[in-house]
Amino acid sequence: MNKLVGITADIFLNNTSLINQKNADFVPRPAVNAVLNAGGIPVGLPYLPDDRVSSLLDKLDGIIFTGGPDIDPTFMDEEPIPELGRTDRYRDSFEIALAKGAVTRNMPILGICRGAELINIALGGTIYQDLGVQYAGKLIKHHQAAPGDLPTHHVEVFDSFLRSSVGSNPFVNSRHHQAIKEVAPNLTVVAKAPDGVIEAIENKDASIQAVQWHPENMWEKSTSQFSLFKDYIDRI
Repeated sequence: MNKLVGITADIFLNNTSLINQKNADFVPRPAVNAVLNAGGIPVGLPYLPDDRVSSLLDKLDGIIFTGGPDIDPTFMDEEPIPELGRTDRYRDSFEIALAKGAVTRNMPILGICRGAELINIALGGTIYQDLGVQYAGKLIKHHQAAPGDLPTHHVEVFDSFLRSSVGSNPFVNSRHHQAIKEVAPNLTVVAKAPDGVIEAIENKDASIQAVQWHPENMWEKSTSQFSLFKDYIDRI
């Protein structure tokens, strides 16, 4: 039986070239194709009112939290710093409720980039609003100028479910200026970049797993990045 996997949607704020309509919801096609090829049925999830989340979860088998804009820092009781980028409070609120509800049901979830940060905040952790001004160490480049489907830096993966999928030292892409700071209770850091920035988190059974890079842009050329999706679908 095919598993229904919700994929969180972003919003295209400008007029689209085809229908001249603002606020068009969209789901990254590479993530859709990754789920299809891994054996799941992808379902796009535009943000909904929080009181509809439970009914939505009743119909899903798993959720992938995708990348997107910065997260509103007031959800972790912080005020915005000048370096904070565009945020979408409605999307944040929906996805935080979605993550909490999924975890309560022990529904497997996978976070990608912003999705990793969102899951961490939803479960009680914090993030850096901007690595450049808030991270204490010397940084490598985390927002690559190279095409998004090309890897630009390595990460060290510790003993974990993730390591069994992608190996101990995968070469990954990188498009972010926020990152996990304090890890939420019941989650464990399972990968770091050479500068110490957290690159992945899991819980004990990997029903919660999240990475800071974008495997959806690399899976077609990387067997290890495809394994990340395949192993996630297999856990559902």
